[in-house]
Amino acid sequence: MKRTVKTEGAGNPEQGRCLIVERHEWETGFAQEQLQIPLAAATRFFGPGTSRRNIRVRIPGGKQIYPCSVSKTHPASRTRRINGLPIVGLLGSCFVFLQETDEPDLYEMWCQYDMPIVVASIKGWEQARSSQHGRGRLVNIVSAPVVRWIERM
Repeated sequence: MKRTVKTEGAGNPEQGRCLIVERHEWETGFAQEQLQIPLAAATRFFGPGTSRRNIRVRIPGGKQIYPCSVSKTHPASRTRRINGLPIVGLLGSCFVFLQETDEPDLYEMWCQYDMPIVVASIKGWEQARSSQHGRGRLVNIVSAPVVRWIERM
């Protein structure tokens, strides 16, 4: 039985959404605090990128809340970036999940390293343009809630 996750626009709009973005190994090094998000997906999820937007992130089940920000649009790379989140520099290559909560500008964040299972379990992926570093990252917006650990297709 193939298990899939609902894609953006499916289900109850009051459930919220979850942004899933691929983080490349080369993207940030140890203790750096940035995650790039392709512009089209960032605009759909966070709104227009005309100015910086302050947000807060929490790890599911945790009480600590991490303040950070979503940058304004970076025209050259056609991205927006989550800045000021030190834990991002420790993640390595993975999918990062940012799920809306019932509190404004508060998102739950987790990651998953079994990338082929994530891609196979979720439909509707978009791929950003490639760069000098390699192929463009994958990104998706799905209806929440998303299971925290996707183990099977």
